[in-house]
Amino acid sequence: MPRGRSAAIAALALVALVLAGCGVVDLGQSPCRGEVSDIAEPPTHGRAIAAASIRPRVSCPGSRRMQEVAIGRVGIFVNEGAGSATSDRVREAVELARQALDADLHVTATRVPAELEAWLTERVDGYDTVIVAGGDGTLGVAYNVVAGRDVALGYIPGGFGNATRHLLKLPTDPKALVDVLRAGVAREVDLVAVDSRLALFAGVGWDAIVARRYAETGAKRLRGWAGAVTRSVPDLLRRPTVEVRADGWVVHRGPMTLLVAGTTPFYGRGLKVNPGARPDAGRLSLRVFPGPARRFAVETARWALRVSPHAKRVDAREVEVTSLDGSALPAQADGDVIGERETWTLSVRPKAVRLIGRWDGGSTA
Repeated sequence: MPRGRSAAIAALALVALVLAGCGVVDLGQSPCRGEVSDIAEPPTHGRAIAAASIRPRVSCPGSRRMQEVAIGRVGIFVNEGAGSATSDRVREAVELARQALDADLHVTATRVPAELEAWLTERVDGYDTVIVAGGDGTLGVAYNVVAGRDVALGYIPGGFGNATRHLLKLPTDPKALVDVLRAGVAREVDLVAVDSRLALFAGVGWDAIVARRYAETGAKRLRGWAGAVTRSVPDLLRRPTVEVRADGWVVHRGPMTLLVAGTTPFYGRGLKVNPGARPDAGRLSLRVFPGPARRFAVETARWALRVSPHAKRVDAREVEVTSLDGSALPAQADGDVIGERETWTLSVRPKAVRLIGRWDGGSTA
């Protein structure tokens, strides 16, 4: 066995131990179409919320992006195609939120982003608050649906990775989570745009390869993740040669295992892949992990320990990564594989959506 291959296989044990990193979540490109169903038809709003439960919008001290939002008409949208969306914990949170907010409930089950986007688009009109139960990929689709609308977006984590839960500091206890949603404190959040797709985080390289294999096997949580990582080990040995530009400046030229860019420090399972990234800075935070496999394994350990990686952070409004050896570069956004090509452009979309969370003014970085 070649020496480099042995090093990569040894590194795999460490990579696998950090579990569902690399942004893999439970909504991805899947060869199987999900079955779509409804518990509620498009909203008729037959259950009006009492006037006392509606709070006026007011500015909160300490942040120009924080506000108390009017809950108003609420719709809860559940994607049971996400990894743990059918768990007792998620179902309890959904039912408690429905009762507390007098919300309409809609349910589907799909792993196909385009299908989910069409389903949401048909149903969100007329709501002041949209609450999504699913994984990061489900929430990522919701960003693209509600962007540009006067809607507050809440989240009930129901995936495998649930990276956004860590950014929003959402509790795991269903009752405590519903208290956060009921308070309705939202902040305008910057997103990364990859072509027309909006997301909190995006990656080019090895994480997209793993995400694709995870989705192809049916997104079977830890077992599926471990299998996807194992099958992707040989790809650690095939690093493309790339050039990376940040706001026009060359910040990397050479081999690359992974490029991450986004407005959150977190990937799936709370891995702190991109420390210093913020949802309110008006810029993306970029990191290039060049490899090789042994060095990349050390970086993954630092993610799990929430120690800053050796890869330096670069802040920019636009990032371009180009293959210099003709190889196609796979990319993912919020864990959904969005394609392969020789050049990708990632740019910041300031104040793209309003997210409900525990925005206490503390650092998320």
